[in-house]
Amino acid sequence: MIQNKCPGTVLIVGETIDGRLSAGSRDLGNQARRLAGQFNGEPVGVLTGHDIEQLARSWSKTAGMRVIVLDHAQCRYPNPPLTASGVGALADACSPLAVCFPHNLRACQAAATLAWHIEAHCITAVDSLLKENGHFVIERAVFGGKLRETVSTGRRPVVLTIMPGLFSPSVSLEVPDHSPSVESRLLADTNHRFIPQGINRRIDTDQALERAQVVVSAGRGLKGPEHTGLLDVAAGMFKNAAVGGSRGACDLGWLPHTLQIGETGRTVSPALYLACGISGAPQHLAGMRESQTVVAVNTDPKAAICNLAHYAVIEDLTVFLPVLRERYERMRDKGDGV
Repeated sequence: MIQNKCPGTVLIVGETIDGRLSAGSRDLGNQARRLAGQFNGEPVGVLTGHDIEQLARSWSKTAGMRVIVLDHAQCRYPNPPLTASGVGALADACSPLAVCFPHNLRACQAAATLAWHIEAHCITAVDSLLKENGHFVIERAVFGGKLRETVSTGRRPVVLTIMPGLFSPSVSLEVPDHSPSVESRLLADTNHRFIPQGINRRIDTDQALERAQVVVSAGRGLKGPEHTGLLDVAAGMFKNAAVGGSRGACDLGWLPHTLQIGETGRTVSPALYLACGISGAPQHLAGMRESQTVVAVNTDPKAAICNLAHYAVIEDLTVFLPVLRERYERMRDKGDGV
């Protein structure tokens, strides 16, 4: 149990969706001890939901940290106002060094509300965290990943939303050999008007994207739905290939949302990721950064995707993909091993 005024803690706030841990919360749990180590503190997990004690025990054991469950029937689905209220009460009692959320739309809302409540700095989409001379130097991508922003703060606590993969998974860290404790608390009833009623899930049993060794993905550079056929043609050049898209292309209706790759979509790790007309927003990169080889096709050499890519083709995708197909057919007809 957290005692009053224990300033050596770092609160790691996870979320559940109908009794399941969100993907961002799993990643944040995996990073919890390294993250707390940056603050020279001890991680304490905070998990909101309803009837999730068993899930909390599993999260606690995997992450190697004690966990406090904030239970309320209105938290069966993510409830940012109620989460902020509950975590705020803990922060008032605990005076933590930092409060860390996974980076997503819901958590950003809760983080901002919490920061206002405890009068703390709130920094979102953190993808780099270093300590220098008693201050924390935080980096994040802005303007769709085209620019990098560096923020320095010495104020405590600080509220952060953390991008996936902040720390390399290859860096080992000792995990306690005992089972950390799990404590369940009932959240007090409030007059919040926001009460999530449920989530409409799209039924999508097609796992082709996750299994594909080659993914041909497009963003706003596709220019319109009339060019989606170019992606199918390009994918047809490879065995075990699939088509995907950025949130921008899916929100515009050019590609179905079931093909969306990114933090709020699907996660892929193919041998080859062909990113066509994708700027490289952090949310998209979170869903494909584990790709072995990334080829970016973009008219902007300064696009963020080009910084991540192993190879960059500075060209309009509607020009490049037909040329690529033509060269492929020419080599195939010659029997050059394609």
